[in-house]
Amino acid sequence: MKKNKLAKKNLPYFVLILFGILLFAMGILNHYFFRTVAYDYGNYNFAFCDYSHFRISPMPTYPGNFFQDHYSFTLMYFVPIYWLLNWITGTYTLILIQYSFILISAWYTYKLILLKTNNIWMSVGVLIYYFTLLGRYTTFSCDVNIAVVSACFIPIFLYYFQIRKYLLSFCILLLSLLSRENIPIWFVSIFVVLILDNRKDKKVVISSLLGILISVVYFILLFKVLIPSNESAEKQYTLFNYSALGVDPSQALLFIISHPIETFKLFFVNHLGNPAYDGVKAEFYWVYLMSGGFVLFLRPKYLIWFIPLVAQKVLNDSYIRWGISTYYSIEVVTMLPLSVFLALSTIKQTKIQNAIILVVCLATITTTIYKLDRNHCIIPWTLNPQKEKIYDIRFWNSDYNVVKANKLLSLIPTEAKVSASDHLFPHLAQRQNIYLFPTVNDARYVVFSVFDDYFMLSHYANESSRNKYFTDPQWELEAKEFPIFLFKKKDLLLELDQIHESKVCSDTLKCNYENLDVEKRHVLFDNKEKADTIKYLSNDIAFTGEYSLKLSPENPYSTAIKINDLKKVSYLEISVWYYSNQSQSNIVASNGRNFNFFSREGDLSDPLGWKRIVLGFWISKNIEDTGILISLWNSGDQPSYFDDLQIVKKYKN
Repeated sequence: MKKNKLAKKNLPYFVLILFGILLFAMGILNHYFFRTVAYDYGNYNFAFCDYSHFRISPMPTYPGNFFQDHYSFTLMYFVPIYWLLNWITGTYTLILIQYSFILISAWYTYKLILLKTNNIWMSVGVLIYYFTLLGRYTTFSCDVNIAVVSACFIPIFLYYFQIRKYLLSFCILLLSLLSRENIPIWFVSIFVVLILDNRKDKKVVISSLLGILISVVYFILLFKVLIPSNESAEKQYTLFNYSALGVDPSQALLFIISHPIETFKLFFVNHLGNPAYDGVKAEFYWVYLMSGGFVLFLRPKYLIWFIPLVAQKVLNDSYIRWGISTYYSIEVVTMLPLSVFLALSTIKQTKIQNAIILVVCLATITTTIYKLDRNHCIIPWTLNPQKEKIYDIRFWNSDYNVVKANKLLSLIPTEAKVSASDHLFPHLAQRQNIYLFPTVNDARYVVFSVFDDYFMLSHYANESSRNKYFTDPQWELEAKEFPIFLFKKKDLLLELDQIHESKVCSDTLKCNYENLDVEKRHVLFDNKEKADTIKYLSNDIAFTGEYSLKLSPENPYSTAIKINDLKKVSYLEISVWYYSNQSQSNIVASNGRNFNFFSREGDLSDPLGWKRIVLGFWISKNIEDTGILISLWNSGDQPSYFDDLQIVKKYKN
């Protein structure tokens, strides 16, 4: 009997430790395997270090400083932790802080349900439910975010408010309000629920009304005084993106009051007009209704504190925010466990109550696993299985030799000015001068992975930015650990060296669409391998010779060329000349899985209107065995002619 009581008493700790290990492992390993990115984790590490040194500096990735992007003091709260732990934990510190806060929030959720129900099984159930909701795992795609941390304050506040420790709860309220811009409106709805829950307790009602007053006054002060006073010519506040409601919060409130039916419709319809986004809002509702949300209809009052949370999601101008991806459901995920289990606590029959708890937890786990599969999502590309699914084999693999990559990065002095590519940036961001490659400015070191494309530039532009450092006389190759290259700026201009390789061996395949096989069924490369079928050949116009390849809207793709045996190849460069009235001619390279590049950009043109397009890329480990399919693609609505196709293989030394 004593053993059963002891096991029951320790069960919450077991659940907390189990999921704590899971969350910390996922967060730490994502950073360790170089999967964290400049947006957001690199920016957060830069700002965290900056604040800890009592600076508010311009951000390396966008105009203005971090405080101008989010009027948030959250990172400033943790400055003491920086000086206490950062010398050991380095760029992992914020990951440890975020997931510690998530565990603290879970513990206070457990304590509040235990306080309300005095039912250990219900309290353990809310912990399991808290840790298995989908939004808990999609958040890993964005690494660290103040939205995640700020949401964690709410269960803590509710617990201390419930046990009538008003001074402590109002201190937490102030910390919450200062943590993020959306918190004041959220708290208004929270206090409304607290009034409904405790309407017979005069002290609670008065305290809640005071909380509403504080929240409203701060919200007005925030958007009318504090944020405008913090704006500059180079950086305006841009996070109020609700054009369907108005240009600022006051206009939005006026629209909501004067057009309640239209506002209600906006919660469900695709107001951007693009049919590609149809169903994104519905998917969000169905996922969280299936994950226990249906229980809230037993006590609709708990729906009230979700209204501002859902409104900020689905009324936004960004369709990505509407759905189930990244951290855009984190506030819902934080409040849903409390709401569902508070509603369940009102059921008097224990057997029915326990049965629903079991159904809710099983439904949530099933929904989470199902929706973490990209094939089951409306906008699949917004999910990142490699970061969000610990049971996916890809989670345990890295594109880098992690030990050697870290050793290479350690060659960069702590105080040096450095330009780093996307996935390397977060590991180097705790310094005063860092830039996101290909921005270099006055950096003395440039380090990039050849697989790190800056998302605002085309692959061709990224490749051009990288490749110039291999032959630039002002830079020397300091170290390399493929796919990472570290360059150091020379103190004096030297004569051009062979910086990239002492000698590069290459093999070139050429097709001028003039050579056919004996049966005249296929066009051949100069080494007699098949390049295409003759059905697309045309003598309308040619760059050289008599024939070219004609691709029309009816037949937009050439026959795919399979390139195998890539284990000895380090780099592929494909080029072709094209003639068209549109710039819709492309080279496409794909392995049919997780590797896909295309380019319609080039470097040369001739007086007759022919242009050359180029696609170059490095060969990664995961495509050495699968091979690559190369094809030409006319994505326009007019014919395009291709000639003088060339494929260059550059071999490893």
